[in-house]
Amino acid sequence: MMQRQTQKTVIDGVDFDRVFKFSSIFTAIASSMQPARLLIGLLMVVVLMATGRLWDSFAPALEIPLGTVEEFATLSQERQVAIAQSGTALGKTAPEDLQSWSVQDAQSYLLSAWAAHQVQEQVSQEDRVEFERLYLTLESVRPLGPFESSAIYVTNAWNGIVEGALNLNAVESWKGVVSIVWKLPQLLWDAGHHWFISVYGFVLLLVLSVGGGAIARMQACQHARGDRISASSAYQYASQRWRATLLALTAPGMLVAGVSIGLVLFGLFLFNVPVLNFIGSLFYGLALIFGFLIAIVAVGYAVCWPMLIPAIAVENCEGGEAVQRSFAFMFARPLHLLGYLAILVIGLVLGFVLVRVLANLTLDFTANLVDAWSFNNALGNAGAIPTDGIPVVGLAWHESAAGGLVALWETVVHDLMVGWLFSGFFSASVMVYLLMRYACDRQDTHDIWWDGMIVGTSIAKPE
Repeated sequence: MMQRQTQKTVIDGVDFDRVFKFSSIFTAIASSMQPARLLIGLLMVVVLMATGRLWDSFAPALEIPLGTVEEFATLSQERQVAIAQSGTALGKTAPEDLQSWSVQDAQSYLLSAWAAHQVQEQVSQEDRVEFERLYLTLESVRPLGPFESSAIYVTNAWNGIVEGALNLNAVESWKGVVSIVWKLPQLLWDAGHHWFISVYGFVLLLVLSVGGGAIARMQACQHARGDRISASSAYQYASQRWRATLLALTAPGMLVAGVSIGLVLFGLFLFNVPVLNFIGSLFYGLALIFGFLIAIVAVGYAVCWPMLIPAIAVENCEGGEAVQRSFAFMFARPLHLLGYLAILVIGLVLGFVLVRVLANLTLDFTANLVDAWSFNNALGNAGAIPTDGIPVVGLAWHESAAGGLVALWETVVHDLMVGWLFSGFFSASVMVYLLMRYACDRQDTHDIWWDGMIVGTSIAKPE
């Protein structure tokens, strides 16, 4: 009796990292939580926050917050009502100068009245509810500076991106991206804050050039050789190339602005004068070509933006070459790029959820344990990031000072959480660039520029 032969097919030696290269984006997200990168992200947040708050201290406030659909007259009436109610809160008599109060004046008066009420009388639950309601009402109608209003707008848009990604709603996430990239500058411009866009926009791009470039270089070195370079070395690399990075970030925008101004002048001189408007209409087809150029560059800039800084961090190329490489990759493999960007967003959202949970647990555990045997109100507002923002009043000076220092340390935790977004984005964007380079040129993702190589290449300098 013959035995049937059995044949086995054994799959061995499969390098899943090479087969499923997109997994390196998630690996970069995990690497972005390294302390050195978080430190750079924290410094980026501190610089941007300090600059923004400084600007708001001098700039006029927005009467209507960015993105608000409420009419100015309605919002102004709500402010006057809230101010009037705060002047007579807790049984107080309205001050004579109540009509000239701002929202900030009303908040200060309400806090003082509440502190005095706590000392002089027994506080009832109804009084506490009235105080909190009035304070939150004043806070909701308080005029915001351009930076604070922009920060709230970006936060709401980012929350929309996160919620859309978690609910597998790509449209909702895309709306959040459009709100940050496209609508926010328009709203600021329409509100008349042109100098804020120019000055703070330059500071933002400079911080992204240096800080983002440093994080991108750290990820590139770790992926290429497994080297974890220090934050100082990465900063030195990025700071020496900030001009090239800044040019890469601004060149497409300057091209769009220049062509747009040309089209505006074209309409001004050729469509406002009789006879000349006929000549202008003959060349309107040429204007359409330039309009098409604006559309291509604007869309390409938005899509390629995540690859601009990594191109310089990886190749040590000039700004113009970084733009050329990124646009070439986009036109060569558009579906690859969209897929990698989708994975980047998913990785960022999942990473942010994890980081936020860790931050909140850190704040809550620390506050609850330290406050367990603490018999004063210094830790009254400590814990997870507060949602109401009502300050605690009536504290002794030492309680107030201690509470302020505790709030400062908790702000560091919050800023670290925000700083991780920079670390995660630029770490993952490096892998998007390397994967797109591999898809287009078949150049190994581990090939990057090192000292001793020709600038902009991975070729060693001749000795």
